[in-house]
Formats: sequence, structure tokens, C-alpha cells
Amino acid sequence: MKALLDFIPLIAFFIAARTNGILAAAGALLIATIIIYAIHFVRQKGKFDKQQWVVLLLTIVFCGGTLLLRDDIYLRWKSPIINGIFALTLLVSVALNKPLMRLAMKDVFSLSMGGWKKLTVAWALFFAMMGILHYITAFTMSDEAWINFKTYGWIPIMLVFVIAQFALLKNHLNPALTDKTAK
Repeated sequence: MKALLDFIPLIAFFIAARTNGILAAAGALLIATIIIYAIHFVRQKGKFDKQQWVVLLLTIVFCGGTLLLRDDIYLRWKSPIINGIFALTLLVSVALNKPLMRLAMKDVFSLSMGGWKKLTVAWALFFAMMGILHYITAFTMSDEAWINFKTYGWIPIMLVFVIAQFALLKNHLNPALTDKTAK
């Protein structure tokens, strides 16, 4: 349910961009994000995780800057910066010997510390690549290409990466998880 709700701001962005332009899309994205995050806040009993805070605050800053200054350059920087922050955070967690993917996926996979580090680095590289792709589409391609990639173009790339991760890690599924599903 949470993942489906998170697509609503993208849909609002896409519709507004197609019908009323990028500035209207920034407003639609901002309003939809605030509404969806209010719903998350209530459903999560008044709490956000760190990733949610980053996305919410950067959406407010970049969409707000776009609207206040009437310049879409700020909105174009949003996705590359968010992906860059995620990549950097994951790399730092590995350097500190506290790979964040272990915290996120420990109930799903049983990996050694080296395995968790490799998985975290793989996700960091994925986010870095996505940041670069968002940058390229935002600053070197047409508005239409950027809008399409920002809205739905990244989804197949994410699906391929997630499926590849699962294929590589299927032999490391947490035994407790597989026992629960067998019952």
C-alpha cells in the first residue's frame, strides 16, 4: 500500500506537466507529496524513517524553489541529488562497517558481513547510476523525455535491478522466512 501511495505524486506530476507545463507539475508534485506524506505520517503513528524525511524535505525545497523563482532548474536537480544522497549514505555505511542494507533486509536474507557490504555497495552504485541518468535526462534531453523518464522511465531499470538482486540472493533467503511461507 505504501509503495502504491508513493506513485501518486509522480502521477500528479506527469498529468500536470502534460496539461499545464513544468511549473504546474512542480506544484502538483509538491501538493501530492505533502498529502501522501501526511497519510504516511498518520499510518506510521507520527513517524517517518530517514529516507522519507530526505524525500519530503528535498521535495519541499526543490519544488518550492521552482515555484518561488519560477525556474524549473531546481526541480530538475531534485532526483539526481536524492539519488546521490542515497548512494553516498550507503557507501558511508559500508565504510563505517554498518551496511544499511543489512538493517533494511536482515529479515529477508541471511548474509555474512562481507555479503551485506557487497549488497550495500551494489545498491549505492545503482543509486549513483540512477542519479546520473536523471541528470542526463533533466539537462541534456527534451522536456518531454525528462518528464517521461522522471515519471516512469526509471521503473523498468529498477525492476531489472531488483530481479537481478533476487536471482543472485535467492539461495540466501532467511530460513525463518521460507519456513513461514511453507506453513
